[in-house]
Amino acid sequence: MSSLERNLKIYGYFKFCQNMLIIGPILVPFMLYKGLNYSEILLLQSISALSVFIFEVPTGVIADKVSRKFSLVLSSIFMVVGLLFYITQWDFIYFALAETLFGIGLTFSSGSDSAILYESLVSISRKDEYQRIETKVFFNIYIGQAIGSISSSLLYTVSPNLPFYVSFLFMLTAGVISIAFIEPVKMEKNDNSYFRHMIEGFKISLKNPRIRWALYAAAIVGFSIRISYWLYEPYFKGVGIDIAWYGTIFFAYNVVCAVSSRMLIKKFENKRQRKIIVFLGMILGFSFLLPLLFFGFFGIGLIALGQISRGLYRPVMNFYINNQVSDRYRATIISIVSLSGNLFFAIFSPFIGVGLDELGAKAMYLIVGIGALSGTAILWKVRNLQKLRAKKMKAD
Repeated sequence: MSSLERNLKIYGYFKFCQNMLIIGPILVPFMLYKGLNYSEILLLQSISALSVFIFEVPTGVIADKVSRKFSLVLSSIFMVVGLLFYITQWDFIYFALAETLFGIGLTFSSGSDSAILYESLVSISRKDEYQRIETKVFFNIYIGQAIGSISSSLLYTVSPNLPFYVSFLFMLTAGVISIAFIEPVKMEKNDNSYFRHMIEGFKISLKNPRIRWALYAAAIVGFSIRISYWLYEPYFKGVGIDIAWYGTIFFAYNVVCAVSSRMLIKKFENKRQRKIIVFLGMILGFSFLLPLLFFGFFGIGLIALGQISRGLYRPVMNFYINNQVSDRYRATIISIVSLSGNLFFAIFSPFIGVGLDELGAKAMYLIVGIGALSGTAILWKVRNLQKLRAKKMKAD
């Protein structure tokens, strides 16, 4: 086995440990326990998204110009420190600092992880396996998160900090594993300065119609996936679910996410990625609206529809982007697309938080559901317009 083939195994271990933050089911209750309200909780998420927006492209450039491996090591360090702040502090200002550090950590990983996997596969002539491998890795993550979800609720009843300590150990392990990566040799070298490289990345993103479409999709579909998590707890509370059951519900959600992504990626392997992303946007819209029609325990099951989109979105989107760009700009372009989603989230998530406090969960599910379906319809229209222009240009 070559060193780059070993990267494939290392990638799986690294991503598993990095994503084994078992705090998912109890994060909102934990923040409420720390004295925050929904407006403050979503404001913190806006701060996190804003930090990602600010640092996403600069850290992507570091990955392209310095090292993917170096970026992944830094990613774990920042996120470990962020978790420690949440464990030890009680004031909003420290939580804001924790979210900022965690956001920076995410930016160092965003693009770098996908790029190191894709380039390793290209180097050993296995590029076509990217979506399958990425989906398998995330299948394992979702199963791990499913098991972790149940333990999270149990640990929380013993001490609210225990799920954070477990997550801290997984993140620390991810940092150690990242040291084992072998940096793939870039086929295309880039001698541009740091600043010029960043500018060129933005130019490519805005000039390339397909990447420009990905920016729109990240804003709409990426936002809908991300905001859905913060709407779970208000819905559970609205239908009278005890916090002890949150872990079991999240277990079921992660199983749906894992199984559906593993099954559907095979079905969609030969489909165009933009069609799949539009399909995921439609599913998301219904995952917000249908639970309103069946508000209650049955609605909790309908929310699980959104897990299909969560399971497929990242592998499909990253494969789509990787196929559109060259080695020297790969991590930067992936970061720029992610930037779009984070900016959208940073702007609108505080409004969702205020809406939850003032209007309640039902109103927010309606607003977000209509927004997701409307945005997806626009994505479909833009895609068709781009295809028509491309045909006209060929004809001319």
